Amino acid sequence: MKTNLDLKNLFKQLQKNSKTISAHASFAAIMVVLLAYIFVVWQISQFAAAEPADQNSTSNQTGIPEIDQKDIDQIQTLEQGNTAIHKQFEQARNNPFQE
Repeated sequence: MKTNLDLKNLFKQLQKNSKTISAHASFAAIMVVLLAYIFVVWQISQFAAAEPADQNSTSNQTGIPEIDQKDIDQIQTLEQGNTAIHKQFEQARNNPFQE
Protein backbone atom coordinates (compact mmCIF):
# COMPACT_ATOMS: atom_id res chain seq x y z
CA MET A 1 0.00 0.00 0.00
CA LYS A 2 1.67 3.15 -1.23
CA THR A 3 0.52 6.47 0.13
CA ASN A 4 0.81 9.54 -2.06
CA LEU A 5 1.46 12.68 -0.04
CA ASP A 6 1.46 15.18 -2.88
CA LEU A 7 0.40 18.64 -1.64
CA LYS A 8 -1.64 19.34 -4.77
CA ASN A 9 -3.75 16.23 -4.21
CA LEU A 10 -4.11 17.07 -0.54
CA PHE A 11 -5.31 20.58 -1.41
CA LYS A 12 -7.86 19.15 -3.87
CA GLN A 13 -9.16 16.75 -1.23
CA LEU A 14 -9.53 19.62 1.24
CA GLN A 15 -11.52 21.60 -1.31
CA LYS A 16 -13.82 18.62 -1.90
CA ASN A 17 -14.41 18.20 1.83
CA SER A 18 -14.57 21.91 2.71
CA LYS A 19 -18.34 21.83 3.27
CA THR A 20 -18.05 18.90 5.66
CA ILE A 21 -15.12 20.49 7.45
CA SER A 22 -16.87 23.85 7.81
CA ALA A 23 -20.03 22.15 9.09
CA HIS A 24 -18.08 20.44 11.86
CA ALA A 25 -15.72 23.33 12.65
CA SER A 26 -18.20 25.02 14.98
CA PHE A 27 -18.81 21.74 16.82
CA ALA A 28 -15.06 21.22 17.21
CA ALA A 29 -14.60 24.78 18.50
CA ILE A 30 -17.41 24.34 21.03
CA MET A 31 -15.88 21.06 22.20
CA VAL A 32 -12.46 22.69 22.69
CA VAL A 33 -14.00 25.52 24.74
CA LEU A 34 -16.03 23.02 26.77
CA LEU A 35 -12.97 20.90 27.52
CA ALA A 36 -11.03 24.00 28.60
CA TYR A 37 -13.92 25.02 30.89
CA ILE A 38 -14.09 21.54 32.43
CA PHE A 39 -10.33 21.60 33.02
CA VAL A 40 -10.52 24.99 34.77
CA VAL A 41 -13.41 23.86 36.98
CA TRP A 42 -11.52 20.68 37.87
CA GLN A 43 -8.40 22.67 38.81
CA ILE A 44 -10.45 25.05 40.98
CA SER A 45 -12.03 22.12 42.80
CA GLN A 46 -8.59 20.59 43.37
CA PHE A 47 -7.26 23.85 44.87
CA ALA A 48 -10.37 24.34 46.99
CA ALA A 49 -10.04 20.87 48.50
CA ALA A 50 -6.30 21.17 49.22
CA GLU A 51 -5.25 21.11 52.84
CA PRO A 52 -2.94 23.83 54.11
CA ALA A 53 0.69 22.99 54.75
CA ASP A 54 1.96 22.17 58.21
CA GLN A 55 2.30 25.35 60.27
CA ASN A 56 5.73 24.42 61.60
CA SER A 57 7.29 24.04 58.18
CA THR A 58 6.03 27.42 56.91
CA SER A 59 7.03 29.46 59.95
CA ASN A 60 10.57 29.84 58.62
CA GLN A 61 9.29 31.07 55.25
CA THR A 62 7.23 33.99 56.54
CA GLY A 63 10.03 36.49 56.08
CA ILE A 64 10.47 37.38 59.76
CA PRO A 65 14.19 37.80 60.33
CA GLU A 66 15.87 36.35 63.37
CA ILE A 67 18.13 38.82 65.19
CA ASP A 68 20.90 37.68 67.52
CA GLN A 69 20.81 38.88 71.11
CA LYS A 70 24.32 40.31 70.67
CA ASP A 71 23.05 42.59 67.88
CA ILE A 72 20.05 43.67 69.97
CA ASP A 73 22.33 44.60 72.87
CA GLN A 74 24.60 46.59 70.57
CA ILE A 75 21.66 48.54 69.08
CA GLN A 76 20.35 49.33 72.54
CA THR A 77 23.78 50.51 73.67
CA LEU A 78 24.10 52.79 70.66
CA GLU A 79 20.56 54.07 71.16
CA GLN A 80 21.24 55.00 74.79
CA GLY A 81 24.46 56.81 73.85
CA ASN A 82 22.92 59.09 71.22
CA THR A 83 19.90 61.24 72.14
CA ALA A 84 18.93 62.05 68.51
CA ILE A 85 18.75 58.36 67.67
CA HIS A 86 16.85 57.74 70.91
CA LYS A 87 14.16 60.22 69.77
CA GLN A 88 13.90 58.53 66.37
CA PHE A 89 13.50 55.11 67.98
CA GLU A 90 10.79 56.47 70.29
CA GLN A 91 8.93 58.03 67.35
CA ALA A 92 9.18 54.76 65.42
CA ARG A 93 7.82 52.81 68.38
CA ASN A 94 4.92 55.21 68.91
CA ASN A 95 3.92 55.41 65.24
CA PRO A 96 5.52 52.64 63.15
CA PHE A 97 3.69 53.67 59.93
CA GLN A 98 4.96 57.24 59.88
CA GLU A 99 7.43 58.07 57.11
